[in-house]
Amino acid sequence: MHLHFTQSLEPLQGAGLGRSALGLHQGLLQIGVDSSLFTTRSNTFSNQWDEVRQFVRRGPSKTFFAPRMGTEARKAIRDARCLHGHGFYVYPNFLFGHHGRKLSKPLVYHIQGFFDPWILARSRLKKRIVHALFEKANFRYVSWWRAVSPKERQQARAYGIATPIEVLPNGVHLPPTRTVEEMKSLFKCFPKVREKRLIFLSRIHPKKGLDLLLKVWSDLDQALVRNWEIAVFGPDERGYLAEIKALARQLNIEDSVSFFGSVSGIDKEAAFRSGNLFVLPSRSEGFPLAVLEAASYALPVIQTTECNFPELTEAGGAWEGEPEIDSIKQVLESALRADDKERQQRGEAGKALVSRNYQWSAIAVQVEAACKKYC
Repeated sequence: MHLHFTQSLEPLQGAGLGRSALGLHQGLLQIGVDSSLFTTRSNTFSNQWDEVRQFVRRGPSKTFFAPRMGTEARKAIRDARCLHGHGFYVYPNFLFGHHGRKLSKPLVYHIQGFFDPWILARSRLKKRIVHALFEKANFRYVSWWRAVSPKERQQARAYGIATPIEVLPNGVHLPPTRTVEEMKSLFKCFPKVREKRLIFLSRIHPKKGLDLLLKVWSDLDQALVRNWEIAVFGPDERGYLAEIKALARQLNIEDSVSFFGSVSGIDKEAAFRSGNLFVLPSRSEGFPLAVLEAASYALPVIQTTECNFPELTEAGGAWEGEPEIDSIKQVLESALRADDKERQQRGEAGKALVSRNYQWSAIAVQVEAACKKYC
């Protein structure tokens, strides 16, 4: 059995990290491989999935300490063939790493952007302390590492990782086919104010570059954006949404920017289906699931080089620039000046790429093969 552990599956606490862990776990189940996932949750989070065990957190929020996880985890570790850690420096890593080493269970670490210089620079002292307490021992014990891009593999090598690294990207589960009536119902969830909509769907966090997007938007020729609006979806992290709303007021673009909060499930599908174009002007990423999901809905994409998905650009599914004002302005102008036919063609090219190479079931097959090779 593959046994996964991660800090949370909640949109804000777990974000893309949790979604990636869940997606791989579900992909393994899809191909008939036993898999289980352990994680923590708040008192109020009630979402449930097959073969997922969630334990209520206690104490400081960023430790992700769940006192009742210990006994159940030790039992599961004894039955596991391979352990999978999604994320670093939290209580589940201490728990599963410690008992995994005692029981000689192979450990796989899924990097998910944690060796990016932008991430390494944050909370350095806390990370050094936790690294010395338990993560250093886990790093030494890991059988193989999963990087989601060649760039991430290079970052891991630069950090000093000498253990085998396999580059296996994140994936998606393709959206369901909908009837005409179902589509009409979905379109009613987030009705447009203007004819066309640019979607931003991610955490409201400084690294995601939403401030860059708004500054560029305010500086564009009004004839170009007259029929467009920006719809922002995602959970607010540490009060940053207030800063973004204040920036929108300062730039005098409130009439063309709407904030809809966090979405999941059918609401998330409705959000994607309401768009004509997707943007993630991120300053730092591992391999963003939001871009994959947008492409799976045949949305043409604007992304930065930090999204680490050049394949989408090469396939014609995206416009790509650097995470800075002038570059984002250039690619955004190109996307808005394109006609509907070009945007549709780019969307279909992205969807074809994702369908062909980035479904979780296909990624799961490769992870299973790597575990057989190294574990």
